[in-house]
Amino acid sequence: MQVLDKTQVEAISQALGEPAWALKKRLEALEAFARLPYPSRKDENWRYTDLSEAPLDRPVEAPKGLSLTRDTLPEAVKRRLEKTDVAAFLVFVGPDLVYAEVPEELKAQGLVLTSLAEAMRLHPEKVEAGLFQAVFTEDKFAAQNSAFFTHGAFLYVPAGLELEKPVGVFKVLLEGSKASAGRSLLFLEDNAKAAYIEEYLSPDLPPTLHLSATEMVLRPGARLRHAHVETFGNGVWHFHRQRALLERDAGLNDLVVNLGGAYARSEVASELLGPGSESEMLGLYFGHGRQQFDHYTLQHHVEHHTRSDLLYKGAVKDEARAVFSGLIRLERGAQKTDAYQANRNLILSPTARVDSIPQLEIGANDVRCTHGSTTAPVDETQLFYLQSRGLPRTLAQELLVKAHLADVLTRIPLKALRAHIEAVIEEKVRL
Repeated sequence: MQVLDKTQVEAISQALGEPAWALKKRLEALEAFARLPYPSRKDENWRYTDLSEAPLDRPVEAPKGLSLTRDTLPEAVKRRLEKTDVAAFLVFVGPDLVYAEVPEELKAQGLVLTSLAEAMRLHPEKVEAGLFQAVFTEDKFAAQNSAFFTHGAFLYVPAGLELEKPVGVFKVLLEGSKASAGRSLLFLEDNAKAAYIEEYLSPDLPPTLHLSATEMVLRPGARLRHAHVETFGNGVWHFHRQRALLERDAGLNDLVVNLGGAYARSEVASELLGPGSESEMLGLYFGHGRQQFDHYTLQHHVEHHTRSDLLYKGAVKDEARAVFSGLIRLERGAQKTDAYQANRNLILSPTARVDSIPQLEIGANDVRCTHGSTTAPVDETQLFYLQSRGLPRTLAQELLVKAHLADVLTRIPLKALRAHIEAVIEEKVRL
């Protein structure tokens, strides 16, 4: 098997035409990747996860220069485009940016939505100011992504620009891809406002590794709505890390949705670095079969007068598993903080399982922090009531699941995206 080494890192960087500083950072990440072991159940943050079947340590797929028209895009993407309201978007098939649609009127206002490779060539100072600042070598998978990523998206919103409609990226894996690594960099200048949707999809595949990272830099007063929606087919092992850096009075509304793949792990952090910054963190997941979804969240309050609110809700059936571990951390200077965290889970079968671990680390004394977690089986009385009114059991379960997830769904302000998520959940309930 091909070794993940310096030769491969240099080949990736050269093929993408990257500047010297990017290669230097990649090589730093490679050193960390070589030094750090893959996690095991002996590690506290991985003790609920068995990675023995994961397709780890594979060389990632190299770009092939593939290009498509809108009419020749994968059918799954075309179906999504019929029902989405994004004003601009990119489509990646494996490591290739195969199609981009960005209106000239948005470009004229200073918006940049393109591949990371092109952004490094055309806007090097903007990329260097943000890339690797939020996600770099925090663990084995972050270091692997930082060293070996072959593609990615770059969004830049200039100061004061407010986008009326969301922009997005579709990432598709197809047959033949054994490993893929990509990342996104979202950079919003002072008082900019945008919504960004990244969707990950594929058919059923043999065991496939997918690494992704999303870095968000929000300058003072910037506001971002971000959604990460994963609906991969069976066989995909998805490892995602994202981290947002929020400066003074910046605001983030974040949504993480895991519905597909064999295994999906999302590590999501909001760094509240400036007074007045606030973060709303939402999560949705529904597991069936032997799927496992792991969520690790961090609400890190560094400065005073900051606010965060987290709500993750999910359901599992068959032999599926879900893990939630959330930490609210307050530094000594984080006075007058408001921080909330809630995880709610619904178990639809006796062989499904959920592990939920909410946590607090409070270094300040004038704060308001609460956290809580509930995990419960489906209420048989409610099921019986609905069935007694003539509903089949599957439809009754579907109604109860939608009611359980409604708190999160109603807080998604992007109507077209909400309708898509509801449709996928309805389909999964009926499986």
